[in-house]
Amino acid sequence: MRALSLSLRPASPEDAPVLHGLFLRSPGYFALIGMEPPTLEDVLQDLRTLPQDPRRRAFLLFLEEEAVGYLDYKLHYPEARDATLSLLLIREDRQGQGLGKRALRHLLGHLAWVERLYAVVYGHNPRAKTFFRSQGFRHVKDGGPALSWYVREL
Repeated sequence: MRALSLSLRPASPEDAPVLHGLFLRSPGYFALIGMEPPTLEDVLQDLRTLPQDPRRRAFLLFLEEEAVGYLDYKLHYPEARDATLSLLLIREDRQGQGLGKRALRHLLGHLAWVERLYAVVYGHNPRAKTFFRSQGFRHVKDGGPALSWYVREL
């Protein structure tokens, strides 16, 4: 059986309905971080702000033509040769299929110059913490009761 192709496409304001749909199909994530999924207008506003931060990158993940996830990270943060993964979200009905691993591998392939990749885990999210540990990340610090930082040396 052939593996379906996973591709990443830069997110733009025109993608707000697609991203909003991904968020609506991932209510468990928002419950873990203690908030409601953002409104379509909130998503649109966030995507409009992307160009204001030249270090920030955001991508929609597609399995063939199906939107299955979202990747949001920042280059040169917290240090010049670092990158920080703010969100790797796989739609809840597509979790457990190796898509997060594939997306992370894809990202690492484009960050050859990075010495450390940080991952931020929001809320009490044991599944995310287990995922990052399984991918070679180690816990570095807690940023309060709802924020944990992990790092992977590259």
